[in-house]
Amino acid sequence: MQLSNGKIVCHQAQAFEISPYKGLIIMAKKITILILLILLLTIVTACIAPENFVYIEYRDTPVNIASSKFEYLNTDRSSFINGAWYDKKNKYMIISLNEVYYHYCGMPESVWIDFKRAESFGRFYNQAIKGQYDCRKGHVPDY
Repeated sequence: MQLSNGKIVCHQAQAFEISPYKGLIIMAKKITILILLILLLTIVTACIAPENFVYIEYRDTPVNIASSKFEYLNTDRSSFINGAWYDKKNKYMIISLNEVYYHYCGMPESVWIDFKRAESFGRFYNQAIKGQYDCRKGHVPDY
């Protein structure tokens, strides 16, 4: 093999020109593949570890209510309550009322269980939770 006037000559009669763009084309393909892999990794990570940070009234830091620490209660049948989340270990409840998040500290699991079973989430909330379990009096967990 020899290089002669921009041509590589192989075994006497075979010759081809070196394209100055061939290296750029290969690099562009590699960069495209790398970008696609990064996008795929981002999508997979988002699916594996979803996050849903919400800001809660009277709390300084947001909380990820999608965390496995929380049990979610679907409250679609309520016109007043938009969702509720409970952390059994910390006895901590987050509730969305008309799209505003509030929190309750030191709430016993038995109250959470009764809330989940309630015929009316709004009525149970007003009678058994609202005004109780004030986080200013108890421990606000760190997340």
